[in-house]
Amino acid sequence: MTETPLAARDFRRALGQYPTGVAVITARQGDGTPVGMVVGTFTSVSLDPPLVGFLPDRTSTTWPLIRSAGRFCVNVLGAGQEHVCRAFVTKADDRFDVHGAGDTAGGSPRLAGTVLWIDCDVDAVLPAGDHDMVLGRVRDLGVPEDAGLPLLFVRGGYGSPQLPSIQTERPEFADQLRLADLVRPEAEAVSRDLGLECLVSAVVGNSVVSLAAAGIGAASRGSDTRVGTAFPLAAPIAPLFVAWAGTVEQMAWLDRGRRLTGTSDPAVAMAELEAVRSLGYQVTTGQQDAELFERSVVDHDRPDGVAEVLRRMQQRGPEPRLDTPLDQLTDVASLAAPVRGADGSVLLSLHLIGFTGAETPQRLRSCLDRLLAGAARASHLLTT
Repeated sequence: MTETPLAARDFRRALGQYPTGVAVITARQGDGTPVGMVVGTFTSVSLDPPLVGFLPDRTSTTWPLIRSAGRFCVNVLGAGQEHVCRAFVTKADDRFDVHGAGDTAGGSPRLAGTVLWIDCDVDAVLPAGDHDMVLGRVRDLGVPEDAGLPLLFVRGGYGSPQLPSIQTERPEFADQLRLADLVRPEAEAVSRDLGLECLVSAVVGNSVVSLAAAGIGAASRGSDTRVGTAFPLAAPIAPLFVAWAGTVEQMAWLDRGRRLTGTSDPAVAMAELEAVRSLGYQVTTGQQDAELFERSVVDHDRPDGVAEVLRRMQQRGPEPRLDTPLDQLTDVASLAAPVRGADGSVLLSLHLIGFTGAETPQRLRSCLDRLLAGAARASHLLTT
């Protein structure tokens, strides 16, 4: 059987359906001259050792200069940086003057406004048809605190991703994910209406897991990494999931907190549960503690991070909301509401994050009202 040659145009058009990120690979020549090229083929390769890769066209005149430098920096462009991409595609004379942000420790140029930079040494170059496969050994990397969503190339053009929500796909969470699938549209609506990130969370074993997040990038203080992560269901955090539970579950929550921190105040923790039952929702205050908690949840290299947060919360004492009306609270960090099953048990939570801590009473009230309405609709979706 004779194979029909595949037309390059058809190949390019078909593969254009698959979106890719856009990165600028930069290096500095021996005489100090900076060079850079745009690629849509950047990818992660290996965790141990840490390797990344990209595939430059062999006809490129810039790739040989990067190869001879022996090191490079991957600058992943953010949504809205089409002009940066254009400057490097057209090799604008002032591209490094306008868009540069200093050098990495390895001496390669970094670009401003990117969502990620990775400093690498050239580890290997492998032939790949009319391209080379470049493997880079990662020496350093960074994600700016204000990093947004990445720039994409798809169907022959550049654009910004639209992510109503994202969801983890870890197989051990399959049962909870089926519930999250049902309520994601409501979480997306809440996030869209309020301009905040809305997490969908559930208890799995003795942990609270963030199953999905709506509104990634909606607020500068939102989380882009929480989905799929877990933290212990331990006093005094996540009282929403045990406030309406039985005595056994509540005592286990208290015990886990005591074992993590070495100390606890059962009276304060039980007052937290009573406050949540009375209010019908959970509110947390303290932006510094919230940021520390966020880092501890996603920092797998610091397993004691959550315990540190718990100790800080215990030292701080009861949440101000125990005796302070919502419209008098300051430094609010999050709001959460229960999503209930047919028997009234709390199966999921809708959790608003991304507050600045300086919201007006009217803004807080509108956020709470919309969240409670969304949680009620989500509960209805689970029971119909």
